[in-house]
Amino acid sequence: EERLIDGILYAFQEQAVDVSVNSAHGKENQIMLDGFGTVVNALGERCKPYLKQIAGTIKWRLNNKAASVRMQAADLIG
Repeated sequence: EERLIDGILYAFQEQAVDVSVNSAHGKENQIMLDGFGTVVNALGERCKPYLKQIAGTIKWRLNNKAASVRMQAADLIG
């Protein structure tokens, strides 16, 4: 579980910054969001110990100066 969460967080942090609705990057972003949600939903209660790490990653990205990075984090939370 820990390796799975670490892997999905790493992939989320390393995804392309250029987010455009009509580009391949926009599709990659949606795939990342779907995959992240699938992993968290599949883990259910077992994901609870990792919520602080997940929230910290999202918070860091929400405070990034690049609007596209902030948008990726905002898309993940809602």
